[in-house]
Amino acid sequence: MSLDDSSDSSSSDASPATPTPLCIICDQAAVGVAPFSRCHMCSQHLSVDVANLFKLKEEVDELLRAYSQESQGAAGAAGRAALLRHRQDADSLRRLALDIQQQLQEVNHKFDLVQQHIDSFRSRVTGQLSGVLEAVRVCERDLEDVSSYKQEVATAEAAGDMAELLRLVQSMHESLGDLEADFERSERLLRDQSDNEELQLRLLGQLERLVGICAGRSEEGDWSRDAAVTATSEEIDTAHRLLFDPMVFSHEVKLDGLFRWVVVCNDTSGFVGDRSGRVVPADSKKDGYGALPQPCILVSFCPNRDHLLVLSVDGSQKLRCHCDIEWKEHIFGLHCDRQLLFIAQPDAVTVTDLSGRAVVRLQTEGFGDINGIGGNAASVFVSGGNKIAAFSKATWQMETVITLSQLPHARLGNLATHDNCILVTDWKHNQVHRVRIDTQQLVASFPTQRSGLQQFAWPLDVAVDSKGRLFVSEHGGHSVRAVAADDGSLLWTLGTGESGSGDGRFWHPWGLAVVTGGPREQLVVADDYNSRLQVFSAS
Repeated sequence: MSLDDSSDSSSSDASPATPTPLCIICDQAAVGVAPFSRCHMCSQHLSVDVANLFKLKEEVDELLRAYSQESQGAAGAAGRAALLRHRQDADSLRRLALDIQQQLQEVNHKFDLVQQHIDSFRSRVTGQLSGVLEAVRVCERDLEDVSSYKQEVATAEAAGDMAELLRLVQSMHESLGDLEADFERSERLLRDQSDNEELQLRLLGQLERLVGICAGRSEEGDWSRDAAVTATSEEIDTAHRLLFDPMVFSHEVKLDGLFRWVVVCNDTSGFVGDRSGRVVPADSKKDGYGALPQPCILVSFCPNRDHLLVLSVDGSQKLRCHCDIEWKEHIFGLHCDRQLLFIAQPDAVTVTDLSGRAVVRLQTEGFGDINGIGGNAASVFVSGGNKIAAFSKATWQMETVITLSQLPHARLGNLATHDNCILVTDWKHNQVHRVRIDTQQLVASFPTQRSGLQQFAWPLDVAVDSKGRLFVSEHGGHSVRAVAADDGSLLWTLGTGESGSGDGRFWHPWGLAVVTGGPREQLVVADDYNSRLQVFSAS
């Protein structure tokens, strides 16, 4: 056997050698595992990775020294400044967390209070009703016993069974005291229930409205404010009062001349005022032109001028909107939807932009004279006589005509919408009618017995705010009424009922408008004969 054969035989019998790992970066043999990448590296690249590790360690040591104020000099000051920023951020987050935690506790506390008041009110109402129900059932059983007694007595008499007759009479004689007591108790409970029924119905109505507010405000955040206001009450009656607390006088805006109708525009972007004070599109803007106030109020004069007045809510800015309409005709109402202005006149409704340029004229032939206007997101409604016409804002076509056949002599005027209903003034009957849009049915006429009023004193305009409060301007009563838009219950009154020129008093109020979008809703009242706007804010 050759030497080569001997070598091959010995090597085949030995276990194979483990291959030397190579550096992941180069082809050199690896000498260790890098701390950062956890990969095999040669001595050169491993030293770089280790150096990075010690560099990071030095940075951490520097921060630690800055924290313990061990380092000195400029480098130490820079380290302390960097650390201070981190600590400030952490402190800010901790403070924010504490604030949020406190707010959460307060909100939970307020909701707990609301729940307590609702539970208390629920116990009172359900307790009264349960008591009345039990008394009625007791009386019902007593009446059944009396009826049974009469039948048994008749049977005993017919059979000539005097012993049975004696037993029945004696038994009934002993029971008469209990029967009388049952009927007296039932009568008393029913009387008490009747006395409390109106209040309970009103409170239940307010609870329903509160539920609607809480369910419908999440996109604006207003529901939390309403809930907080309600939650601060100590009784459910107080919660009802606070939720419908009167608006208070904020300020007045003096105007030159008599005026009637007001409307609010919340989006004035794209329009400016030129140097002469006229509203023009922003694409014609030149040096010296100014942006329109936002929101802005538009006012129509009586007798008509050749423009509408455009002004800021505080009255500091005043401009003119020269609309493309027949100015010799009276204006019977204004409606604004986004940046479209709807102007109602006896035989036409003109739709313009905020600069007054006509967009379209609604075809109202065959409807008759127009006395009022209003609308929602989908439709614009015009009224006249005892009819209301609905026009689509998408097609500008008349969709339907609602006729109040129960009121053939009505004189319907300006209107507002709320909860799929039209609320429209009626000069003839001194009322405000609530009409369902979907069924076209008259469902209520305000004032009702719950309102505590006989009638409105010549109602001219209506407006509804986000809380479901319906404002009615009483031209003949020198006041503005706030009633619940769904049941007509009187909430409160602005004005004294007699003409006056002081704050919160009116001399023939006319148009109404609600300003939204700010921290508080505001009510704008056209105080006609005092030649001013009065603005009221939620307290």
